[in-house]
Amino acid sequence: MKFYWNREVKRLMAVSAVIFFLGGLCCELVIAGYCRRLDREFNLAVASMLDSVKQSYPAASEEELLGLLGGNADSGAGERLLGQYGVFLEGKGSSFVGLKSMRAGFCGTISAVLLVTGGTFLMILFRYIRHRQREIGKLCGYMDEVERGNFSLDISHNRDDELSGLKNELYKLTIFLKEQAQTATDNRRALADAVADISHQLKTPLSSVTVLVDNLSENQDMEPAVRSRFLREVSNQLSGVSWLVAVLLKLSRLDAGVVELEYKPLSVRALAGRVCRKLELLAEWRQVDLRLQIPEEVFVSGDEQWLTEAFLNLVKNAIEHSHAGGEVLMAAEENEVYTLITVQDHGEGISPEEQKHLFERFYRGRSAGADGVGIGLSLAKEIIARQEGYIAVESDHGEGTTFLIKFFKCH
Repeated sequence: MKFYWNREVKRLMAVSAVIFFLGGLCCELVIAGYCRRLDREFNLAVASMLDSVKQSYPAASEEELLGLLGGNADSGAGERLLGQYGVFLEGKGSSFVGLKSMRAGFCGTISAVLLVTGGTFLMILFRYIRHRQREIGKLCGYMDEVERGNFSLDISHNRDDELSGLKNELYKLTIFLKEQAQTATDNRRALADAVADISHQLKTPLSSVTVLVDNLSENQDMEPAVRSRFLREVSNQLSGVSWLVAVLLKLSRLDAGVVELEYKPLSVRALAGRVCRKLELLAEWRQVDLRLQIPEEVFVSGDEQWLTEAFLNLVKNAIEHSHAGGEVLMAAEENEVYTLITVQDHGEGISPEEQKHLFERFYRGRSAGADGVGIGLSLAKEIIARQEGYIAVESDHGEGTTFLIKFFKCH
């Protein structure tokens, strides 16, 4: 940004110069008018004095009278005389002619002061505007760097002025844009990974269904028992695909932020009972006992449908990792800070290394079942987090796993 070609600066300088010129001209006119009035009063006073002296001393010549105007009085008698009548003089030795020349000098001095003051003001204004233009040019250069992907900004030399404030706001905007760009990059990477994972999860069951259907269509004389087994397998594979698609749709709705959660007080015991009834057949088939240890007075605030979905995934995971004849326990307690809900099984447990990745999408641990896709726990965590909850896991190898869900009352 060129300073001398900036129209706004040139306009400001021109307006300042015109204002200064008009102000100085007005001051000069006022001072000149005041001096002319002072001269008139002074001349009238001198003329009146000379007239009085002439009348009192008719023998005095005009040269003698005019000589009085140019003389100096150093005796002090005149001052003492005037002092008796309340007139005090601050200077000595000034004649009438000298006083007139002093007035002229005073007017010239005032004009010079105005000229110097105006010039100094214009110079200071010029330097100030040039400094501002230089700083604005730096900010423009910084924005050009941001467009090229360079988000670094030096704020070590900030001062308490509006340009530094603008610089700080630009820095905040830069950080925000940087985070947005990083988030967009991460989201694109996560989307690509999710698409690859989903494709992998769908590819296997769909390939199996294709092979089974081809066999059924090509072998019309297939034994009824084999045909029935193939049809059951097709049904199981399609059920798994339907469940995966349903879960992915729920996750996509949560990710897109289109889910409107309905917060209301919920009885934890009633919520757990509803979850256990839905998983009763699975627990019976796995020979796992479902047990509740939840007082009637424990409540949480949340969305009933989505919390049921979250606990369904947690309890289902606990059932699938329990041994035959084992037990899955849902318990709850509360204090003044939070409500704690636990889901505990007595399976093989989870290693510390696996616990770090347990809630990642499509992560399958070493003990995961053959039909698991590693998305249920991720969905549960997402639902609980959206309702201001916190989920953690505690596990010891060979002693089982406990999921701890906390809903803080401050929310």
